[in-house]
Amino acid sequence: MAKKLDDCSHCKGKKMCNRSGGRSCDVCLRAAGRGPRDWGTVRCSFCGGRGKVWIETEETPAPDTVGASETE
Repeated sequence: MAKKLDDCSHCKGKKMCNRSGGRSCDVCLRAAGRGPRDWGTVRCSFCGGRGKVWIETEETPAPDTVGASETE
């Protein structure tokens, strides 16, 4: 499996979580040490505030040359 750097699907590459109507979601608030009922915007806990995450991608197999190396 190869890894590829892609935009964070949680914050959409913005680095700050604002998933719950302009404020951060409960998961990101708790990761920042705030209570789930606090109003505020904190960095995204899914990407660590980087805006990018590593995702695994399927490698396509190289085309085989069938019969080219076989000898009977």
